[in-house]
Amino acid sequence: ACVGGHADRHYTMPQAAPHPRHWFLGMVCAICGTLIAAGQAFNTDHTMPLSRGGRRGRANKELAHILCNAVKGNRYPFSLRTTADREAARSHVTPRTYRALERIWAGEAG
Repeated sequence: ACVGGHADRHYTMPQAAPHPRHWFLGMVCAICGTLIAAGQAFNTDHTMPLSRGGRRGRANKELAHILCNAVKGNRYPFSLRTTADREAARSHVTPRTYRALERIWAGEAG
């Protein structure tokens, strides 16, 4: 699967050994800063949201966990890299979603 394309598409890290096409292995989520681990779903995030004037080109795209990207929405700037950022995100999501985010940040497959 190619990681370019539409933000609504998502991909899952393969569980098997890396294949040369899997260049994204070892990448980190642009939003939370943690490794995108095998089995975790991810997609491309528009760093500057399209709704806020961001462009569709590669320069405006980074890999992100699906849930991190969903929490970000069209907020800019936005980060889940610090404990304070993550605590503030509680008000944007349900308790169930927040527990799922905590599992992602712990490196568990989603």
